[in-house]
Amino acid sequence: MNYKTDKTHQAIVCRHLNLGKSLFVTLVTGVMLMMMSCTDPDTTDATLVIDPVVGQSVFVTADDAANALVKAIESRDEESLGQLLGDNYHQVLPLDNVDDGDVDNFIAAWEQSHSMLSEGDNKRLLAVGDNKWTLPIPIVAGESGWYFDVEEGVERMLIRRIGRNELAAMQAVLAYHDAQMEYAEQDHNDNGKLEYAQQFVSTPETHDGLYWQTESDETSSPLGPLITDHTSSGGYHGYFYKILKAQGEHARGGAYNYMMGDDMRSGFALIAWPVEYGESGVMSFLVSQAGLVYEQNLGPDGAGIAGEIQEYDPSPGWILVQEVSDSQASYRK
Repeated sequence: MNYKTDKTHQAIVCRHLNLGKSLFVTLVTGVMLMMMSCTDPDTTDATLVIDPVVGQSVFVTADDAANALVKAIESRDEESLGQLLGDNYHQVLPLDNVDDGDVDNFIAAWEQSHSMLSEGDNKRLLAVGDNKWTLPIPIVAGESGWYFDVEEGVERMLIRRIGRNELAAMQAVLAYHDAQMEYAEQDHNDNGKLEYAQQFVSTPETHDGLYWQTESDETSSPLGPLITDHTSSGGYHGYFYKILKAQGEHARGGAYNYMMGDDMRSGFALIAWPVEYGESGVMSFLVSQAGLVYEQNLGPDGAGIAGEIQEYDPSPGWILVQEVSDSQASYRK
């Protein structure tokens, strides 16, 4: 037998076998889905048909998939969650770290109202409650049915987390601005001068920082403990913060030092940057006594760049933030 002809014949046979295998898998899954559609929809086991290709449960409709997920979440059925979302479902739905109250709120929102939002013909997003909160894990249509696209869900969750952290960082730098303005209204060290704080947390038994412990009958410090507890350790909402004691030539009024002797009296500023670039945040932020928040993407080396910045200098590349609440708009004068 001719060797070349034999190899060609073998390749043709293998191709047909692979095609037959693929058709068999599709056929089996299709039959299972057809059987599933004819069963009682309240039977949990009947809805969890595992597609051998994606390794997850597939459904006749996106609504069926959503119903199964909500049922599994409500009962905290980890086996079903593993079938619905795959073995690594904890990556997108870590029930061990989710409060019972959050689960109850989700179920209540689902019972209040729920609908499917379309993103094209083959993708749906579950929206629950009057506010239409959307589950970040899309339900997509594959060759054998509808299933949860966990990979895209991870990406969407990352984008949401970064967005939340960046919004929290902007609010934090504006809270710092408010705290400094309040701090400078009183003489906190009995030196007869009004000045700004040079640190976040006061040294024991003093008021030389923006935060100090108070008794229940005392006026609270300008800055609360939530921010100060995390500014130097693990970060606050995914961001580190550093006080700046001078400004550069691109700042309003030009370059000058905020320090007058040992006191910071001529101004104040702050820089915030992500603890982990691309994971906890992307943009870095600047604020000064003018109350204007600037942002810039300093890139993967942003931590090193921010660490070297010693003055408030919104040079080209720093963009004035436009998205702030109405209550904060007055600080932009």
